[in-house]
Amino acid sequence: MGRIGPFELILILCIALIIFGPSKLPALAKSMGQAVKEFRKGTQDLTKDLETAVDPTPAAPAAPAAPAAPAAAPKAEEVKPAQPKAE
Repeated sequence: MGRIGPFELILILCIALIIFGPSKLPALAKSMGQAVKEFRKGTQDLTKDLETAVDPTPAAPAAPAAPAAPAAAPKAEEVKPAQPKAE
């Protein structure tokens, strides 16, 4: 008891077709789908908020940033000797 069988579902759909007409049913189904989607999103958000309020586990501390590597000193081969200015 309490479950909708195939006969009851067909009866409900026929009554909806008679009341709303075939042109309004797609728009009605779309709006009902959006309403169910928003309801589920709202309940998930509420559940998430309640869980964090009841069991506020501290967030894991972020890993410290690695120190910047010092700039590599140029090798002796890469260093060009200063050229004297021609006067």
